[in-house]
Amino acid sequence: METGRVPEFTPASWVTAWAWSWPGITVALLLALPYSALVALTARNGRTWPLWRTGVYLFVGVGTLLYVTCGPIGAYRTTYLWCFGGQVGVISAITPMGLALGDPIGLWRQIRPGSLGILRGRAARILMFPLVASTISAASIGAIFFSPYALWAITSGFGELVLTLHLLFVGMLVVLPLLTEDLLPAWVTDPVRTVFAFVDGLFDAIPGILVMTASTLLVPAFPGFNSSRHSGFGNLLDQKFTGGALLGIAEAIGVPLLAVVFVQWMRSDAVEAAEVDARLDRLEQSHEDRAAVRDHPDVDPARPWWLDDPRFADRFGRGDQPPD
Repeated sequence: METGRVPEFTPASWVTAWAWSWPGITVALLLALPYSALVALTARNGRTWPLWRTGVYLFVGVGTLLYVTCGPIGAYRTTYLWCFGGQVGVISAITPMGLALGDPIGLWRQIRPGSLGILRGRAARILMFPLVASTISAASIGAIFFSPYALWAITSGFGELVLTLHLLFVGMLVVLPLLTEDLLPAWVTDPVRTVFAFVDGLFDAIPGILVMTASTLLVPAFPGFNSSRHSGFGNLLDQKFTGGALLGIAEAIGVPLLAVVFVQWMRSDAVEAAEVDARLDRLEQSHEDRAAVRDHPDVDPARPWWLDDPRFADRFGRGDQPPD
């Protein structure tokens, strides 16, 4: 759609406004097709994969990507800067969380158990460490609006593709290690992981605050600023709405992320408690067995069991040969 000919944004536009975005569709296919193929291969090998994970991956992960690239946010991204800001916020926060909850690493392990490939490398370990990943994410998202990057991504299809891949990459750097086992050092226990998720929420707020409080236009050549709907203070107000969109999305996704990490912590504690109880039960049974031997000194714990089993006494006599 050309700037200036786009209909006024109304509440109905959230459902009715759609536009073609080859970068969005391309990335969506790159995400959906391999995952779906792995699910099918897992089923063919006789293994089960949780249906809810597939649904979250496709509908929350891939679905939100399509909605903000081909839906109303994508349709008005060259008309209203806050739509572009909403697109940046969703692709960098909500889409990666949906993809991570789909557990693509766990799905890959169904096919290749124990294989993590490049994720085991030193560079990946450094980049995915929570404080490092959160810093990279906040800095790179802020740089979009404080450099020519934003205008290039808005006016160029290739720029939109690069931006989409960039936002997905930094978003996955943050959420994937927090929601996937074995991607962080052993000392990062569940309580520490929860603290990292909380700190990440603070880092995510920085780009939105910087954009919202900027006193000058950060993207003065933004196409929508040249339309009749924007003039003077309206342009700056649109920019403030952009910062608000970034901040609102970041904080809205921060709470669910913290909740998911906390639930994983509770489940991990429950599993650990069950293992401890089972170990204590085995230890108690062992003590009872030893006590029984002390109470019956005529019983030799090393004596073969079949010698004292009446089912085999007549058949094998007193020999020491085991039953077939």
